Amino acid sequence: MKKIGLLIVMVLFSLSGFAQDKKDTKIQFKPTFKINGRIQYDFEFLKRADADSGLNENEFRRVHFSVAGNVAKNLKYKVETDFAHASLGFRDMYIKYTAGKYGNFAVGSMAEPTSLDMATSSKYIPFFERAMLTSMQNFRWGSGLHYENYGLFDKKVTLQLALTNNGSNSDGFKDTALDKGMNFVARTTGAIINDKENHKVVHIGVNYANRPYNDIKFRAENHLGSDQDSGKYHYVMAGDRRTDLGFELGTTFGPISVQGEYKTQSWDASGVDLNMNSYYAFASYFLTGEHRPYKHGAFGRVKPKNDIDNDGFGALEVLARYSTMHASDDVVSLNAGLPQDVNNLTFGLNWYLNAHARIMYNYVMTDDNNALGNLNQHLFRVQIDF
Repeated sequence: MKKIGLLIVMVLFSLSGFAQDKKDTKIQFKPTFKINGRIQYDFEFLKRADADSGLNENEFRRVHFSVAGNVAKNLKYKVETDFAHASLGFRDMYIKYTAGKYGNFAVGSMAEPTSLDMATSSKYIPFFERAMLTSMQNFRWGSGLHYENYGLFDKKVTLQLALTNNGSNSDGFKDTALDKGMNFVARTTGAIINDKENHKVVHIGVNYANRPYNDIKFRAENHLGSDQDSGKYHYVMAGDRRTDLGFELGTTFGPISVQGEYKTQSWDASGVDLNMNSYYAFASYFLTGEHRPYKHGAFGRVKPKNDIDNDGFGALEVLARYSTMHASDDVVSLNAGLPQDVNNLTFGLNWYLNAHARIMYNYVMTDDNNALGNLNQHLFRVQIDF
């Protein structure tokens, strides 16, 4: 009997140990993080054709630092700030739940899905500044609720939605006037052709936004212009809400890339026709044979075939863009002294030292019927990201 009792005790002990071992081997998720950043250092030389002098300035255009990772298998986060001009501004600042084929749900600050040019990160945009068309949006980021799904119809169609507030990024997107309404933004895109092996893409898209009233401010595709003579414009409108509608086209065929967009913004003021129409078109060509990669309805990082880390020269890209902003007659009547049309012609050269460093030059000529003639702009940038 004693032997039987001892045997039972040993079996129970063994089973308890097995259960403990099984419990201990349960997978425990460990939070992850990755550090990223970028530095863009600019020089700008701006001068009207008939002016005696111009503006010669430099700045750190962007100094971003971010941490991103997972706190659970399907729960992501990102904390990104900009330190340019020695001030702190929020950029990507979100918590995101990934639900597979059902898409991604996020709360916090993310880039609003308003255009192809806006969807492309500043690390990858081919020109110094995005086209004037993007200024119909107050700020690239919006804080609120975001949804994205890049896998519709066998990953050929994307859908993005956002319901955001109007708070200032320098105040952490704090908004104490939600009663004035929020921004609703929607964007859908499709890749008619997406031949990754041969680097051929044809992208089309449409975007829509409805927002509370705001003045429209934009620059002639520089960043340091401080007044109208240096290419900075401020139009006062009327009404409670404004509506945007935009159309996108982007293509790559090996080293050749062509992209263009059209957008119109209207204000709901009665008795007057208040709208701004804008479009741009550009073409780029890699002299060294590279291409602009495409993913999730946007273009991404260029990787030189022979970068400086492997005794190569890097990649050279030449490009040109034409863009315009047109105000309706009633907008001009409300804004005496401001031009009805602002037209930019840009020529550029990008030298990609490797996939994370490049040197940029843009020459921009702006025609806005200014009494001092066209605005000539020479823009230089040194950029790295990590």
